[in-house]
Amino acid sequence: MNLRSTKGIIPSLFILLSVFYTFPFLSKYNYLGVRDWDLFTTITAVPVGSLLDYGQFPFWNPYLGGGNILFHHPEVAVLSPFLLLYLVFGAVIGLKLQVLICYFLGFLGTYKFLRRLEVSDMASVGGAIVYFGSVHFALQFAEGHIPFTHFCFMPWFLYFIHKSAEKTRLVVPAAISLALMIMGNGAAVPLLYTLTFSSILFVLLTFTQRNPAYLKNYVVSSVVAVLLSAVKFVPMAIYLYQNKWNVNSDESIPLAALGDIFFGLKHSLFIENFAGQVWGWHEYGAYVSPVVVLLAIYALLKNFKKHFIWLLLLVFFLILGLGNFGSYSLWAVLSKLPGYSSARCTGRSFQMVIFCAAILGAFGWDYLNNLLKQKASRVVTYVPAALLLIIVGTNVCLAYPVMNSAFRERPVEIVRHEEFKHVVDEKAHAYKNYLANRGSLVAPWLSAYHESRGLVDPFGSVMEEYVLEGQADIVRRSYTPNRIEYVVNGKTAGKIVIGMGDDPGWTAGNVSKLPATAGLITVPFEKGEQEIILSYRSPYFISGLILSLVSIIAAGVYWKKS
Repeated sequence: MNLRSTKGIIPSLFILLSVFYTFPFLSKYNYLGVRDWDLFTTITAVPVGSLLDYGQFPFWNPYLGGGNILFHHPEVAVLSPFLLLYLVFGAVIGLKLQVLICYFLGFLGTYKFLRRLEVSDMASVGGAIVYFGSVHFALQFAEGHIPFTHFCFMPWFLYFIHKSAEKTRLVVPAAISLALMIMGNGAAVPLLYTLTFSSILFVLLTFTQRNPAYLKNYVVSSVVAVLLSAVKFVPMAIYLYQNKWNVNSDESIPLAALGDIFFGLKHSLFIENFAGQVWGWHEYGAYVSPVVVLLAIYALLKNFKKHFIWLLLLVFFLILGLGNFGSYSLWAVLSKLPGYSSARCTGRSFQMVIFCAAILGAFGWDYLNNLLKQKASRVVTYVPAALLLIIVGTNVCLAYPVMNSAFRERPVEIVRHEEFKHVVDEKAHAYKNYLANRGSLVAPWLSAYHESRGLVDPFGSVMEEYVLEGQADIVRRSYTPNRIEYVVNGKTAGKIVIGMGDDPGWTAGNVSKLPATAGLITVPFEKGEQEIILSYRSPYFISGLILSLVSIIAAGVYWKKS
């Protein structure tokens, strides 16, 4: 059956599937989410508030951990098309619509890549649902891991590079696919795994098909993607180099857990399926239907030479996902390299296992379908369709309850204070504090690459400033996202510590390098009344912006002339 014989049927099918998967989100459009939804709703709302409430470009986030970077944080989307959703609908609804759109892009991109590999329409649709409709993504989205939505760009990146072996100009849309990942929420985990997977794939294709265009175009498109997104990538890369995110790389997953991970039917954010489970189940669940596995094995038996690349990739990421089980394990080796040295949760590699299984299973389905078409019995010819229904139905039935568990808290009315202050809470609820114009010193650890910074006395009271040297009275203070204003009456000359985290980018008048005390901004004052104005801008922003603009123009000229 050729699904494309009816124009638009495949995109329409993926739209319906995307709505179905996200219906639990959309039906509770204004509910607040569980777990990491608090963090990602906050770091989505802050840029919107900076732009709409203060008319400031969102460089700095004063609302988490005593103040942190915002624009060049790898998991914050400022210059992404998704910002339009946040501006129009707000952070809570905008993020849910982002999940909806990314489901559609992920389904369609995977389908396009499978079709590029000469898989049939039916098998390509099934493969797309096996991968992007997997319980793995449902668990990540329900947890609130918004960066994982940007894996929707990975199959498009693969598709355009694969096709660029015939049409070189397609390195441009390939680069754009990757640049969208970087400019959005995906400059950490999605970018790392996408580059790892695609580099291995195109090296293998270069040698097996004796076509250097695959590897050459992969390298070119990756470099162009970095140049297109330089406005964010340059300040982000420099900041991450200067502020190492140290994590424990000793995690490993026992072989006995693989049955529950890949074939178990018990999936939820709130369960523990094996002894020694370090993280929530969202970091492990990677269900693959046994039917898909059987079809994958059949594909390898039918044509091992053609399909062994996908088996190699599957085994590589399976071993990588097992973690640091020895000195020479893949994870132990890669964790010494940039990117992986700050990575955690080894089970995230298992999504690539699902991707490879989906591709092999799609090939196997085609082989089986072609074989049974030759049989005289009409009933037998329906077997592949029945298997496809089982595969898709199982995925949907496992994923939907997970998605339905994400939003439990009804919206509450929050009174917004005119004056900004930091507060200490018993537990993190950063988004509610943001709505109240309060900064959370007890903040989700993913919000920054260092400890929370603030002026807190032994009794838990938070001070806005502290006179470190000399004597002074505070006449007036004003905090907005990128700007802090003080009027100080100095009885003597001295120094004042301001309760805001110090990072490169803060300036006071002509002074661009301010001293820091315990990670907090410190500024000198003179005798008499004076105004102190502090402002923040991401370092290297202008340099990156110029590089991005030049690259966009160059890519446009190349596309037009090629």
